[in-house]
Order: sequence, then C-alpha cells, then structure tokens
Amino acid sequence: MPHNNARYVPSWFRSRVPALLLGALLWQHGQAQVLVENATLITEQEGVEAPFTGYMLAGADGLITAIGPGAYAGQLPSGTQRVDASGKFVIPGFVSGHNHLWQSAFRGIALDKVLQPWLDALHRTYGQFFANDDFYWFTLHGALDQLLHGITTTYSHSQRLDANEEQYLGSMKAEMEVGQHFIFSYNNDTKLKPAAMDLAFDAFMKKANANIALPGSMMLGAAINAVGNFSPDDTLAREMALAKKYKVGVQIHYLEQFSTGEADRAQWQSMKAKGALTPTTTFAHFIQTTDAILKDTAAAGAGMIWNPLSNGRLASGLSDIPKYRAMGVKVGMGVDGAASGDISDPFENMRMGMYALRMQHHDPAIMSAEQILRLHTLDTAKVLGIGNKVGSLEQGKLADFLILDPGSPLTGGVFNPVAHLVASMNAMNIEAIYVAGKLQVQNGKVLGKDTKAVQGEVVKRVASIVAAQKKAAKK
Repeated sequence: MPHNNARYVPSWFRSRVPALLLGALLWQHGQAQVLVENATLITEQEGVEAPFTGYMLAGADGLITAIGPGAYAGQLPSGTQRVDASGKFVIPGFVSGHNHLWQSAFRGIALDKVLQPWLDALHRTYGQFFANDDFYWFTLHGALDQLLHGITTTYSHSQRLDANEEQYLGSMKAEMEVGQHFIFSYNNDTKLKPAAMDLAFDAFMKKANANIALPGSMMLGAAINAVGNFSPDDTLAREMALAKKYKVGVQIHYLEQFSTGEADRAQWQSMKAKGALTPTTTFAHFIQTTDAILKDTAAAGAGMIWNPLSNGRLASGLSDIPKYRAMGVKVGMGVDGAASGDISDPFENMRMGMYALRMQHHDPAIMSAEQILRLHTLDTAKVLGIGNKVGSLEQGKLADFLILDPGSPLTGGVFNPVAHLVASMNAMNIEAIYVAGKLQVQNGKVLGKDTKAVQGEVVKRVASIVAAQKKAAKK
C-alpha cells in the first residue's frame, strides 16, 4: 500500500522502538500524530452502522491507528495535535469514481446540449488549440476544487485530446501536487500503431510506478481509460490486453446518451468478445442497459460508476441503481467532468441521485441517506479496488477525513446525523479536510495553495484558447 507520509516506518521497526521515541522521530522527519476528540463519528466501516461519539487517532505515517467511542486512553507522543470536534461530524473523505478534471476550466458550456453536441462544443471545438501546460493548469484547478468540496480520492479519467505525451501527462503532474489521493486512468494514443502504443503505455507505467513509490505520494494506482469501444478495429482488445499484462483496472464510457442507446447496445457482444468484462472493469454512466447486459456485468464481477449530476445536466437519463445492485452489479459514484456536472460537489451529487431515484420509484425508501453516503465513500473505493486504503474510517486505512460543522452555516437540530448530513449540509459546512492525517483544507482555504492565482491562470489560458479557435475559424 502506498503511504502518504514523509517517512514510512515498517512494522518490524515499530515493534522494537518505544512509542514515545518513535513519535519523536516521526515528528522530526514528518507530520505529527493527530487526535480528533469528542466527535460524532460516521465511520462507514462495515459492521459499524450507527454513528457514535468518540475519538480517532491518525498516526504520523498517515494511517488511522486507533478509533473508538469515548475518550482515548492511550499514551500520546510529544507533538501530537489534539482537535476538539465537539458538536461536529467526522466522516471519511468522499471518493469520486469518474472525473475529467481538466474540464473544470470549461464549466457552463453548451448547457442545452446532450452528450454528443456537448462534446462538439468542447472537445471538438477547442481541443486542438491547447498550449503547453494547459492540461497541467486545468487539472490542477479541477482537483483543487474537488478537494475543497470534500473529495479526498478521485479517479482521474484523463483525456489527451490533441496533446502530445508531455502536454498530456501534465494532468498527472498536477494531481501529484494537489494533496488529494488519486488513480490516474491513462488514455492511450490510439493513433499509434500497436507496437508503438504498447511502448508508450510501458513508458507511462514506469513513470506511474515511480510516482506511486515516492514517499508521501498521492497516487494510489494506475488504470486505463479504454476508448476502443468507439472503434471497429481491435483497439479495445489491445487495451484490455495491456490492462491484463500490467494488472491495472479499466474504465469505459458506455451507454450514456439516450438517443444512441440502441446503437451502443449493439456493441455489447463485440465488447465481450474483446475481453471488456473483467472484475476490474468499470463502466462510466451505464444508463441505457438491458437485463441481459446487467446479468453479464454482474457475472463478470464488473462494476459501474453512477454520475447523477452529469447525467441530469446532459439529459442522459437515470440508472435504476437499486435494480443494478439487486442484480449483483457493483456500483460507485462520481462527479464526472466538471464541465458536464458543473459543480464538483458530492453533497449535491448524493441529493440529486437519491431524490431522482425516489421520484422514479415513487418510494422514499428506495434509497436511504445511509445507502447514498456509503455509495459515495466505501462502495466507490471498493469498486475501484482501493477499499482497503480509503472510503471508511478504520484502523490501518489512510486517515482521509472531513470535519463538518452543522452549526456553520446553521442547519438546525440534529435528529439523525447521517440523514442530517445528506439532506441538510453542503461543502460550506466543511471546517477541515485531512488527507493521510495532514490538514489540507481549513475553513474553505486549501493550505499552501494560491487558488486565486490558479483561477487567474486558468481564465487567461481559456481566453487564449478561445481566441486561437476564433482566429482559425475565420480562415
């Protein structure tokens, strides 16, 4: 497991060094322990359904070392940071399973379009005019915005458009700098010949593995953004072969736009024949399905990522999530591209999804607050294969958590903490965000990052792209 810490201390060393001395060593070389006390803990740990008032200790290695009800009774090394969370909720950081972070620079575009015309307005209008470092700045902008909204782990479903490899990988460089855990889903250059594509992916994996191995790395893994289902040739089979060779997951955009559903479904048998169905395959959107497709997906152990905000914005439709889950399909949630959902807010995403399902089924019990919160935390982590690292607050996992204040802004009396959180709270209630035990956001500010400067840089770069496109259109 990658550890987000300045210096990882192996278990054999822990067992031989007194706790106080070890704490002092870690304080000198990395971050201090953090003890959160008197919190209403909503852990999302399996088997721990009810919130409780208690403590959580995050070690200097960035992992949760202790959690439980009441007060912490153990010894604490010098330098331990104590955080009084009386009257506040502590929850795991949100996990988003499908995101085009660079799109953060293009929000509000083509608001009255469905998917393909929307892609025409963004990708096919401006994609060829990106300059050096645009992907870096746009991805930085999107990732910081996600972090501010409480997403501590994201699946970066990257896209290369017309960028060269160096420009394109600016997206991964940006993610490494944000302070948000991520999986980087690589978009192969399918214009390359097969051998060249394989070599390019091998080079990427070397860079990815080097990033993952760095002390304190935010990168939890690599994956493939497979696009071969949009091609009649053997591209998808080659992408799946690469995923198998390098033991990485695959995510595929599929069955999103309503009007193309019949044509998209006609690809299913071909996709199966090319090896698309594996336990580490996830389908993004996956709306226009059939029972046969759902049965095949469940039998293969594959999953899907539900994106309510984006699906509503693009009028794509509503996946019948309770039915999918009943049939055995693994389900996670994502906030999708920031230009197709327009706000990277998991609170709004949960409400949009839960309320839409209740409207669809005319049944308020069809999706509960507890279920939707679990979907956007532990369930998404499990679908992505990182449920052993993030998604819940439990000993041994990364200490990614939010401190929420129901009194700022005012939200009224609390009858049920989870229901209150889902129905009444939003990102403005986030007091603090910790990633691997390190304070990254406090009172709406990302520590150590000049977000206004990032916004200014993005606005300038978007203006340059728009000007270049207009100039070319006049020729």
